[in-house]
Amino acid sequence: MPGSPSRVHHPTYLVVAIPICIIQLVLSSTAILACSDICKTVDFYKLVLGFENSWTYGDPPTFGSVSGQGVTLMFCLQPEIADHIEGHQHWIQTKNINELYLSHKSKGARIVSELDDKPWGMREYTVRDLNGYHLRFAQIISPPTEKSKKTPHDLTIEVRNPSQEEYASIAGKLFNHKTLSPRLVAGTWNGVVASLPHVGPIGVLRIMEDSPGWFSIWDVAVLPEWQYQGIGTLMIEAAIKLIKTHSPSAIVYLFTFKHGFYERLGFKQESVSLLRF
Repeated sequence: MPGSPSRVHHPTYLVVAIPICIIQLVLSSTAILACSDICKTVDFYKLVLGFENSWTYGDPPTFGSVSGQGVTLMFCLQPEIADHIEGHQHWIQTKNINELYLSHKSKGARIVSELDDKPWGMREYTVRDLNGYHLRFAQIISPPTEKSKKTPHDLTIEVRNPSQEEYASIAGKLFNHKTLSPRLVAGTWNGVVASLPHVGPIGVLRIMEDSPGWFSIWDVAVLPEWQYQGIGTLMIEAAIKLIKTHSPSAIVYLFTFKHGFYERLGFKQESVSLLRF
């Protein structure tokens, strides 16, 4: 109808609740990467990237694997696929990342993204392997020791969706989003905005209702000059209160690498980047 607000249409997904006993039967997962030469790929991962163990199958080999420090990768001879995987990514969590980065550089690894601290709480760099895969080596950044400051007395916490402009100027800036689709904010179930009267919005977060009774919190962001003042805590508490008022038995997920902060608020870690309230 003329004058009526536009509606955003989303695809419909079938959500099936998997019994916990079935989930507990899953033990691990190992990536199988397509490659055009098994022997050259295995050599690269051992001699350049430092994987310790390897094996191959077939003569000439059609399958192979490398492993080391708890990480295993497999390779399948699929040159027709390997010709089209340039830029596909695989994420590897590490320790002593500075040392590993220098080792990879000294051995001639092709670094396509230099070592840097990322806004999502990881220190990362990216190596291109000889087939075109982008391997993201990452380590969780230790939380800063900066002492918390007093929360501004005139801070306002509003339960509402941030506007496109508010989201772009805070979360977009903090998380290095170069382009933002209007549907990102328009499709959000609800949100929280933190503001100061003499500054304007300084913090935002988005809440998604993924299915009835299942919610997720995204893009919790406070401008750097206002961090460590309890603002993020107040925003999360407002979001949880809103969700639990709407759906008392709701399950709430949050994707982050900053575990300690959110665990103090009642979240429990389920995976390296997934917390559940």
